[in-house]
Amino acid sequence: MGGMRHLALLLASAVLLFAADKPAAAPAPVAPKYQEGSCCDKAVKKGEKCVHPCCVKAAKAGKVCDHCNEPAKK
Repeated sequence: MGGMRHLALLLASAVLLFAADKPAAAPAPVAPKYQEGSCCDKAVKKGEKCVHPCCVKAAKAGKVCDHCNEPAKK
């Protein structure tokens, strides 16, 4: 019977170690930075997605269209 107790302890330890490796919660996705007044900004304010081909292509790549949302100049 001592062997079963050791096996149970080993199994419980393995489960606790596995659970400890998981992060508590995934970070919230960051909202894209649209330029004020751009087509993308206007669409988001209406609760829609911009349908311009360049914006759709950028969104699929996880980016913001640089043509319609010019990056801030330094």
